[in-house]
Amino acid sequence: MKLETEKILLLPSKKNVMRHKLLLYALCLLSLAGTPLAGSAQDPGQRELLERAYDTKSYVLLERFFDNWQKEYADNEAEASDKWVAEVHKVFAAMLRPDISSKIGVEVLGPVLVVQNTLDKIGYVNKKSMAFQKGDLDKTVYVTVDSAIDFRPKYQIEGLTTVYLTEGYKTIVNDYISTFILPPLEIETFDDWELTETDSIWTVTGNEKEPYDFEEAKLQEELERIVFLRDYAGSIYCPHMFGPTTIVPLFTIHEIVFDRSLHYAVVVYSQCISGGTVVLKKVKNKWIFDHQYEWWIE
Repeated sequence: MKLETEKILLLPSKKNVMRHKLLLYALCLLSLAGTPLAGSAQDPGQRELLERAYDTKSYVLLERFFDNWQKEYADNEAEASDKWVAEVHKVFAAMLRPDISSKIGVEVLGPVLVVQNTLDKIGYVNKKSMAFQKGDLDKTVYVTVDSAIDFRPKYQIEGLTTVYLTEGYKTIVNDYISTFILPPLEIETFDDWELTETDSIWTVTGNEKEPYDFEEAKLQEELERIVFLRDYAGSIYCPHMFGPTTIVPLFTIHEIVFDRSLHYAVVVYSQCISGGTVVLKKVKNKWIFDHQYEWWIE
């Protein structure tokens, strides 16, 4: 006897559907939180442009997305509030110079370099101690000059586009990676099987099919979106223990402590899942590598 076949759609569970609805609702509320500005991170056109670039696998559209992003924000070194903040910009640029970055294992990825737009802390010591000269900030007494600084360091070199990872663009990139609708899975079953619906999957009585793992499918889609983005902007995403939607620059400076004469700087930095502390010194108005105090990896 010939058995007729039919198509069955495997649909997400009610619980998963509700989670997706709540996520979309939250994103809608976020989009309504402020008035969109033309050509800015709040402009839905940028989010749509990124999605269209991925759907068509167009690096031309992806380049346009990053060009728009770069035009939106400029470096703010000229707006530094004091000598400490001004010097921090110079330290950042020095850390990414090949003569220093090669010593600490930092690679500048292009053609787009994604740069931090905040800095955690700046400080200085009244008197240089052995701990400070060594780079041990845990045993160094220092004065905090500023914290949570609006920090858009200048790092423009030929052939490299620099963009600043603001909160607006963190939202755009995170939405692009994690907000999408998975297509239903089609399988063939024989019409004389009895179908029963569980909370999360369709099963076939007597001949149970392998359950469709929506979480695994979602993770795979996220990874494909990340790979497409990193093909062009390798410094925008760091594979991290906190999950695939943790968007951070591959290189970030967290804290800098100077001596009062601005001749030495202790720099705490991270690169993805590693980082460390280095000591720089200024020679003829140029920051150069002195030594690495510590290095760590998660």
